[in-house]
Amino acid sequence: MVNIKNIELVRSFYQAIEDNNYETVAALCHEQFTFYSQLDRPLDINGFLAQEKGNMDGYPGFTFRIHDIFSHDDKVACYMIFEGVHSAMMHDIQPTGKKVRFSLMMLLTIKDDKIFEKRAHFNEADIMKQLQD
Repeated sequence: MVNIKNIELVRSFYQAIEDNNYETVAALCHEQFTFYSQLDRPLDINGFLAQEKGNMDGYPGFTFRIHDIFSHDDKVACYMIFEGVHSAMMHDIQPTGKKVRFSLMMLLTIKDDKIFEKRAHFNEADIMKQLQD
């Protein structure tokens, strides 16, 4: 069944990321939150926030927009597009001034009105190629 409340939770979560409001991001996550990126390398909430902030800090003023979003029971799936200019340090990568644009598929599980699990799928090699071209 479609769950509008879960869709709105996920929209708020990604808006908080785009707003660099990591306190709100953390508040929207379940105390047992787990993040899986690509090949199931799990992170807890603290690891997720550090990784996410480290990635996003490299792209001041980025956009991270939901283009399609679907829900069924406790799951929410979304297709997103990230766009930004790599104009600040990102982990150990010096700013390149390159524009980066890539799509992502996310699958989130909701439990107790919080984001319990997040799975992200994107092409990391494509991102690195855009930074080098």
